[in-house]
Amino acid sequence: MFWFLRNSRRPLLLTIVYHRVCPSMDSYEYMGVPADVFESHMRFIKDNFEVVTMTDGLSLLSDKGRRGVYVSINLDDGYMDNYTHAFPIIKKYGLSATIFLTTDLIGKDHLFWWDEVFQIIRRYGKNRTGDILKDAYKANRINSFLMDKKESEIRNHVDRLKDRYQISKDMTPHRMLGWKEINEMAGSGLDFGSHTKTHRNLCLMGDNEMQKELMDSRLELQGKLGPEQIGFCYPFGKHDDRVRGILRDAGFDYARTCIKGSNSRDTDRFSLRSIDASFLLNKTLFSSSVSFYSLGR
Repeated sequence: MFWFLRNSRRPLLLTIVYHRVCPSMDSYEYMGVPADVFESHMRFIKDNFEVVTMTDGLSLLSDKGRRGVYVSINLDDGYMDNYTHAFPIIKKYGLSATIFLTTDLIGKDHLFWWDEVFQIIRRYGKNRTGDILKDAYKANRINSFLMDKKESEIRNHVDRLKDRYQISKDMTPHRMLGWKEINEMAGSGLDFGSHTKTHRNLCLMGDNEMQKELMDSRLELQGKLGPEQIGFCYPFGKHDDRVRGILRDAGFDYARTCIKGSNSRDTDRFSLRSIDASFLLNKTLFSSSVSFYSLGR
């Protein structure tokens, strides 16, 4: 089947999305994939598809002489474990990837509010399940509700959750990628896009605030890394006509969503589809999901 797909007349680009790569299930973090699972994913992709960066993949889609299915591996947010655990595996298999960075957090210790929710449920919740993935799914339901709220409302909800479980001490922050790691990975063929400055829901911003959020992020990446083409990934996948219009005006070349599906040359470059692999921890589930979307769904 994959021989047929690689030689089909209609070129497709699959973007497979990760956020974190953990050493093992024993050290699981929210939306993380254990290193052995990530390696099995990379092996499957290597054996069945041609792997490209987002920029190269979109160029291939525009080439009417191209055939087959291409895969771009995406890593969102810019956690340090992208370097410590994902990058060695990506190099081992001779692959490339695109990492979307939250530029205000580069080189810092930071705790995203969704990670905070998971830590509360996992470590302190009175009704925690004792099952890591069940706790993650529970956190996911809460986080899906919160991502449409303003930052002040989110903070209030999280603080109430901490009060409910009588948590007084600070949660453990996570280390984010620094420029040293970013430059090393860029030198090995990975490319980088913007995930805004602060990872906020763009649909809840005014025009001027959004323009600054986007432009500052793009200019920092271009100033540090030098590429003329800078792609974008919507925080939480949230976007609308207004957001897409401002994003185009800000000089970005494409934008990826959280909408499930594959991309063809007819796909709107500012509404690119993806496959979130964060919870596809079963090898069969992962391979069947990728195979399904490689049919052009």
